[in-house]
Amino acid sequence: MLDLHYIVKLYNLPIAKFFPGFIRKILLKKNKITFIPTKHKNLPTNNYPIQNSIKFQEDLIKFYKKNQIISFNSYPNLKHILKKKYDKDTYFNFLDFGGDKIDFYLDISKNFKNMRYFLINQKKINNIFINLKNKYNYKNLIIIEDLSELKKFRYDFVFFGSTLQYLDDYKNILSIVLPLTDQFILFSATHFYTSNNHLLDNIVAKQLNYLPKEHYLYFLDLVNFLNILKSHNFIENFNQINSNFPTNYATFKNLNIDNIYYRDIFFKKN
Repeated sequence: MLDLHYIVKLYNLPIAKFFPGFIRKILLKKNKITFIPTKHKNLPTNNYPIQNSIKFQEDLIKFYKKNQIISFNSYPNLKHILKKKYDKDTYFNFLDFGGDKIDFYLDISKNFKNMRYFLINQKKINNIFINLKNKYNYKNLIIIEDLSELKKFRYDFVFFGSTLQYLDDYKNILSIVLPLTDQFILFSATHFYTSNNHLLDNIVAKQLNYLPKEHYLYFLDLVNFLNILKSHNFIENFNQINSNFPTNYATFKNLNIDNIYYRDIFFKKN
């Protein structure tokens, strides 16, 4: 088996772009390499290309109506948590920050008839959901088109479903969202690490499991992140490893960081 660091160096060389994609995929998959560290300080512009359409969403609607199951959820127990916190007749506001699949909305809203489901994403995805809302008369679906509009409401439960690490201005977004959150906030499927000095809030990594497309994301310093939540009067309810996406973090071993895990962290407002 090739040395992990040799593979990383090979992948990052300019000549690597001439290697057939399937060879790169085989090398990475065989060594379970999904992420490699970079020297970037911020995420690139247009980091996460939109792969979505009206047809894709309407196919999800048809599939959900027939099977009553959803295509994907980064935290499958979310509905169970909501049922523990809210009765089916309770009025509450749910914010899905970065939501991009209509079947997730259908499944959640089916169980809580008085819930208002707020969603915010990139403009193109927001427009798709506006189209769906109008076409299918989803009255309790409210699309938030920008951060200034986000401030017009308050939210009982906020869900960052594997989205926070893909937001370049995540600190600013947290500074807006946390004061607007009255009860609970859940961050699912997010990469965290620990370090001795906590001088770095984050590390930018390159994500390779969608080759030839490449995405970038933050790995976050866990202590610094928790301090942000504590400063807004949130306390941990649980902090656990998300086992849905096993990967090899050996390529990070020279960065003087430890305990890299894909985590789900749930907070309650104190």
